[in-house]
Amino acid sequence: MFKGIKSGWQLVRESMKVFNHYPKFIVPLLITWLIYAPMVLYLEYWFNWDVYSEAQIYLIVFSVIFIFAFILSFSCSVLLELIQQLESGKQINIKSAFWHTLRHNTLKMLPIIIVWTIIWFILLIIQVLLSKDERSEKKSYSSENAAKTLAGYQGFTFSRAFFEALEKGIRMIVFLILPGIAWENLNFWKSTKKGIAVFKSNLSAFVTGFLLTEFVWYLIMIPPIILFFLSDEMGVSFSDKIWFITSIYIAFAWSYSIYLEQMFAAELYLWNHKWEKEVLKAQLEGRPIPLLNDILKPSILDESHDLL
Repeated sequence: MFKGIKSGWQLVRESMKVFNHYPKFIVPLLITWLIYAPMVLYLEYWFNWDVYSEAQIYLIVFSVIFIFAFILSFSCSVLLELIQQLESGKQINIKSAFWHTLRHNTLKMLPIIIVWTIIWFILLIIQVLLSKDERSEKKSYSSENAAKTLAGYQGFTFSRAFFEALEKGIRMIVFLILPGIAWENLNFWKSTKKGIAVFKSNLSAFVTGFLLTEFVWYLIMIPPIILFFLSDEMGVSFSDKIWFITSIYIAFAWSYSIYLEQMFAAELYLWNHKWEKEVLKAQLEGRPIPLLNDILKPSILDESHDLL
């Protein structure tokens, strides 16, 4: 267990170091945000939900979740292609990673995206049903309300915290499945089977990564949270310019947070991939099967190309 915790910490720390060397890794996720943020704001403040039946609303919500799951999976696949370029001794090329994802990964990812959408939709419906009594009046659009909406700023409840943690856990498992498609050209069933196997065999490392990436999210969100607190509790008024800058900051904070989650999952998968090769080698040579922690952790920053 303690080795798993140490491994989780090492992987999160490595993810931060990789970002310092290759900040362009965040670009696909920023593009996702440019699609995600306007949709969220439109649905929250301008979309007229009242003209639709309950069944139509369910269909609209399901479609929106599918779009979110699709663009996030696509962006993460582009990030994984960038990692593969490095780990194959190539130069980073975002355009090439984008087109490779579009041509070779999209159809393979589609079943995963659909399953993820269904689970996400069910969790959202349950959450809405459990929080009916907590609903507040719909607020009008303002720069301040937009920033709060994009940050997901809401009052704390144990129910909301539980569902957010569950949604994040499922998202990170999806991030463990995607490398099988991007790096090994596996189909839906094989990539899912392998991703879940990596999750099960490295549970303590996964939980450590889950908690540390969550901690980093709250750490980088301290400046907006302070502004929200001063505005709500202290009655301090800030200009639209301040709230606009806050929204831009939230875009980078969210993108970096998702980057850490996917990078952590990718490095855990890569480590497991390297361990599998060592296991096969040990079996062929009649040696004892090594443990994961017996294998030197691969690093995207070293000169070893583990995906050749």
